[in-house]
Amino acid sequence: MFTRHWLTVTQFQWDSVAQPNNWITLIFCVLLLLFTIIVVAFRRKLFLICRALVSQRHFSLVQREVKILEERSSLLLLVFDLLTITTGLVMFGNTYLSPVMSRLPFIANVGICFGVLLSAFFLKLLCNQLYATLYGRQKESAAMNQYKFSFMTNFAILLFPMLIIIHYMQLRTCYYILAVILALLFLTWAFQLMKNNSINGRGFHFFLYFCTLEILPWLVGLKFILII
Repeated sequence: MFTRHWLTVTQFQWDSVAQPNNWITLIFCVLLLLFTIIVVAFRRKLFLICRALVSQRHFSLVQREVKILEERSSLLLLVFDLLTITTGLVMFGNTYLSPVMSRLPFIANVGICFGVLLSAFFLKLLCNQLYATLYGRQKESAAMNQYKFSFMTNFAILLFPMLIIIHYMQLRTCYYILAVILALLFLTWAFQLMKNNSINGRGFHFFLYFCTLEILPWLVGLKFILII
């Protein structure tokens, strides 16, 4: 029965068989654990941070109650946000930029991407402080950081279930939905920042800052990826 048959081992098509990715399953479990801890222990603050992007009343409460990176809730949220966005970027890269991403193992790509995003986050905080110092906008600096944190949190929470659907159900059309969600959140974030920094006729200074330090680095990074 095992020696006289037509289907030999050399005829098996490995490319047609779905190969499990245990690393991404482990990351999903870590994200789920982090999100569960945040919801159970810091539910009210999570609600305030999510609503702060669209509600001025909730944003004012956030400014009074939640100091960015000064509480455990903010640190856990930061890890959850960056790890979720990192996973999404690596999954997207494995799907549409496989020649580049295949040069390193999956977990190595996750580690590099997480490190880059974490460095970019703190670099943006430094740029916000520099902008506030140069143009006398110290009061607006904290608000800019809070809006950015709220933007990241909203996007990460919406991104997490979509990534699970994309990975386990292979519904790549969800990437288009994520693009729409990201665009809407980005426009809301940009509008709030512009409104917050247009007081006293200094909107032009903020426009230069936003184009130079918020948009240009991502365009340069995208161009670099396309060249590779």
